[in-house]
Amino acid sequence: MHMILSMNNQDIKTLKFSINGWTHLYSLQQAIQFNEQKTGRTLSINGRVVGNEFLNQQDTDISIKFIQTDDTPVYSSLGGLFKLAELQLENRNLNTEIKVDRQVFEELRKNLMEYGDIDGIHIIVTLGVLSNENNWHEGTSLNLVQLDYAMKGDA
Repeated sequence: MHMILSMNNQDIKTLKFSINGWTHLYSLQQAIQFNEQKTGRTLSINGRVVGNEFLNQQDTDISIKFIQTDDTPVYSSLGGLFKLAELQLENRNLNTEIKVDRQVFEELRKNLMEYGDIDGIHIIVTLGVLSNENNWHEGTSLNLVQLDYAMKGDA
């Protein structure tokens, strides 16, 4: 069995964080104005990656904005993986925008609303980016190829 990730010796580097805030916006004006492309529906999650070796052990704020599209987005393929978006590191902040279809958007929104505000439950997000470096360099973007989230309760 050969490894899918043999392209340019790139490995998946993993970043984990707990969602510490989220916002959901529905704007009728945006929906009308960008009717051909965007529905005006956005969902943003925020958190902080703490003590990650790939980020030089520097605590790094992260913001991910999900944009709901009418059609299923086309994600480019990277040797068997899908590029969901580019994640940019700038001023010790990570941020990206990810286009998702309505079903994915609604599932994420429903989970955030159900679990996001319950005391003792944390939503942990795991991201995977492709890199052949040991550390992420300030001012660069990497391909985001994994985004998973799980609900975790206090022990």
